[in-house]
Amino acid sequence: MRLTTIFRRRLLSAGVATVAGILGAGSAVAQPPAPPAKTPVRSDKPVEPREADTEPKSRARIVPLGGAAKISPNRGIIRDARFDTREDIAGKDFSDDGKAIILTGRAGGATVITLTFADGSKATYTVVVQPDYEQLKFVIRRAVPTASVEIIPGIGDVIILSGTVSQPGDADTVVRIASSALGGNAANVINAIQVGGTQHVMIDVTVAQVDRTKLRERGFSFGIGGTTAGGGSVLAGLAASTATIGTVPTLATGANANILAGIVPAQFTGALRALKTEGVAKFLSEPKVVTQTGRPAFIRAGGQQAVLSPAAGINGPGVQLLPVGTEMEVLPIVHGNGKIYLEVNPRISSVNNGRGITTAFGFTPGFNEQQTRSSIMLESGQTFAIGGLLETTVQANNQKVPYIGDLPFIGAAFSSVTHDERETELLILVTPRLVEPMDGQQVGRRLPGKESRGPDDYELFVESLLEAPRGCRKPWVNGRYVPAHRSGNAALKATVATDPVPAVVPYTPDGR
Repeated sequence: MRLTTIFRRRLLSAGVATVAGILGAGSAVAQPPAPPAKTPVRSDKPVEPREADTEPKSRARIVPLGGAAKISPNRGIIRDARFDTREDIAGKDFSDDGKAIILTGRAGGATVITLTFADGSKATYTVVVQPDYEQLKFVIRRAVPTASVEIIPGIGDVIILSGTVSQPGDADTVVRIASSALGGNAANVINAIQVGGTQHVMIDVTVAQVDRTKLRERGFSFGIGGTTAGGGSVLAGLAASTATIGTVPTLATGANANILAGIVPAQFTGALRALKTEGVAKFLSEPKVVTQTGRPAFIRAGGQQAVLSPAAGINGPGVQLLPVGTEMEVLPIVHGNGKIYLEVNPRISSVNNGRGITTAFGFTPGFNEQQTRSSIMLESGQTFAIGGLLETTVQANNQKVPYIGDLPFIGAAFSSVTHDERETELLILVTPRLVEPMDGQQVGRRLPGKESRGPDDYELFVESLLEAPRGCRKPWVNGRYVPAHRSGNAALKATVATDPVPAVVPYTPDGR
């Protein structure tokens, strides 16, 4: 009994080991059987080609080159199909139900096919075989989602891009994508894309400049005469000594002195210059210019100053004209999100004779100039300021007699002091605005110079008027004189309520 049990256990162990060796190499755990491989299901049924696209204007049917498209007239069974012109650019075949014709593109070009139906009727279609740019359209839609671009195949490998984009940068992106599809040949891409939206920008610039000067001067000259001796101090051109050899020195005051004093018995004469000069000069300019996005604009408000030129003429040196006033160069770029990228370069120049020089041929003036260049991203109607252009100049001068002029209080009589402070402040405000063309009825009719007319004999000789308001005018109404400045629509509304006879005739749009 015991031997039988041992034999059964050994036999069972041997059987398990044998099965394990079969299922896995050296593995003691049995593995489940692998699932059977799936056999791919194949279908010999061809894919039904899609309906041929129709060109909107010519109504031609488009067949892709190397592809297939069908024409379904929906008029019953097609009995016959023949090409009227070229038969080499497309192949033809009938559908399974015989109600459609399947065309395959073989070569680029155009042809005409005539279909004959079972009832004897016929239909003619223009067929154009061209390359299929569906992949290129898909890439353009992903790269520039806001663009509406149509790709028109041209002759040969040329393609034409038409449609609209929201900003100029998108048009460049579309052209580069199309060039890459043609092997990088940009010459085969004709760009007919238009930039949509508002593309004109009005730049409103305000230039405000203030020049402040503060000059303080103090100088003293004096002279003391006597029978046998005299003395004095002469500085800064306030006075001059008229003494000669062998005579007592006397003092002759100059034009620079503003306070004169003298003591006759003591023969004392004093000339004092004590001045405090303050000056303010304000400069305001408001130029406006309208330009198209991506194109620079330039405006100048001012004039030209003649200066001596290094080029010689017949009778002497030449003359060169240099611009002065306010100049502005601006470059706006409108982005698709409505923001405006702006590059502004304003320049303000004015004549300064203090900076000029005198040559053998004459005097030539100098110039003051402030110029800056800035760029910023703004929305329409926003304003940015260019500030910090503050220039301060301090100039001081002290003329004095050595040693004596250094003494406190007493040295003031032997010295001359000048202290000059100049401050220039410049502020520039720039406001870009998107503008669109307006209707002719919105244009103002009262332009400068059109609100007045030349005076007649009565107005010129009796009233001494150089110009009069447009339209007929009645100087006298009910025995009362009506001046010319009360003529006009505003004066008419004020006088009609009180006067039975109006003093003026209403202004008409044509100016009569």
